[in-house]
Amino acid sequence: MAKIIGFCCNYTAQVPVDVLEKEGVIGGGVELRRLPCTGRLEVPMLLDAFGEGADAVFVAGCKIDTCHNKTGSLRASKRVRYAKGLIEELGIDPELLEMFFADRGSTGDVVEAIKEMEKRTEKGA
Repeated sequence: MAKIIGFCCNYTAQVPVDVLEKEGVIGGGVELRRLPCTGRLEVPMLLDAFGEGADAVFVAGCKIDTCHNKTGSLRASKRVRYAKGLIEELGIDPELLEMFFADRGSTGDVVEAIKEMEKRTEKGA
């Protein structure tokens, strides 16, 4: 089972991950870390997630035009793009790190992000 760590804006992913697992919506091994805004995400947090054994890491923030903090998702997407280059230099497939944009309060968008990252880890296995 793949270990996937997701960093989510406080305004997305309203349903706890254990409920999603229990209902069979997503597989096990998913950990969501909530942030007040994905704009607070720092590159070392992404790298540390891989250092903790994550097979894949994703960020789910508000859509750019609906970000509660105006530019948080834009800042996060730039940091994810930068981190992709770093992990590639470390020999990690940059496809195992991704930024997704979700409607505020849309657990469905976050579930789709999780499923996409599960597919990517299976592909690389």
